[in-house]
Amino acid sequence: MITIKELASILGISPTTVSNVVNGHTNKMSPATRQRIEEALVQYEFRRTIRQEDHSKALKLISVDFYFRSKENIFMDPFCSELLNAVCLKLKEFGAYPVCGLHKAQQDIFYKLQARNIEGGIIVGMDPWECQNFAAKVGKPVVFIDCGEGEYDNIGIADYEGGREMTEFLLRQGHHKIAFFCDKKSPVSSTYERFRGYCDALAQHGLFYSNQDYYYLPDERNLRREAVRNFAVQAKQRGYTAVFVVSDMLANEAVNSFFEAGLRVPEDISVAGFDDNLYARLCRPMLTTIRQSVEEKGEEAVKLLLQRLRGEEVIVKSFKLPVELIVRGSVQNING
Repeated sequence: MITIKELASILGISPTTVSNVVNGHTNKMSPATRQRIEEALVQYEFRRTIRQEDHSKALKLISVDFYFRSKENIFMDPFCSELLNAVCLKLKEFGAYPVCGLHKAQQDIFYKLQARNIEGGIIVGMDPWECQNFAAKVGKPVVFIDCGEGEYDNIGIADYEGGREMTEFLLRQGHHKIAFFCDKKSPVSSTYERFRGYCDALAQHGLFYSNQDYYYLPDERNLRREAVRNFAVQAKQRGYTAVFVVSDMLANEAVNSFFEAGLRVPEDISVAGFDDNLYARLCRPMLTTIRQSVEEKGEEAVKLLLQRLRGEEVIVKSFKLPVELIVRGSVQNING
């Protein structure tokens, strides 16, 4: 295989000039010289060799993608910003660098992962039934976060246990008519597990879920506020004394909308959330919620991905981090 020095000798020019063309540094070079060298590179079948020191200097790039389709202002939700921060810091510990993206189309994530310099990926927000085929199609290590369980790598939390524990707490406080607020038209992924825990807790106490108890909160903020306002207008008439909201951010919004509609929290209606993030502590009254460690979730996703990249044996594909009930002032005990 011909070398840069040998090719330079054949062309009667300096090795530096040939090297500049090989490495794409042609700004100060005449088009004729560049073309002559490029033709010679093809003619003599030049192949660039990567030295060992080049390998050590190469950046380790990891794709980090949030797939929330039509959701707006994703990083206003502390869950997403805390998760990204944890992933970035953990990648840095291992000498890797994130290439982050927000996507409305799954295919965009696939194309990004096909880039030669992307070693693997971390994906948030994909539905469980999509993950296995997607991971197999990509052909690179991929770790999902909060994407259910299956024949793919996923880091989640005890969503079912959290949903059930919160509902049982509300029931113990005397609430027997509890609405479930969700940002999905029908519960999927981690949302489904929280919803399933809610339904099972009701059933355990002889109270059965009705479709009328499920309230969809749209992605568009004004529509979401209107949905909460409509609930507030009819809450007392329908007998609701508590609301279990699928996230703290949405729970905080709901509390504000309730006050605007003349519904006091917790005197007229109790509100519970899920996450225990900044919104739970800024809410007035502060939210009763289910605490999860978003930081640990991000760190575990990075560790699992790097184990896959190094070819290490991993015993489990998916695991769930524990959650904890946090009691604050947004829930009132109404037992007689």
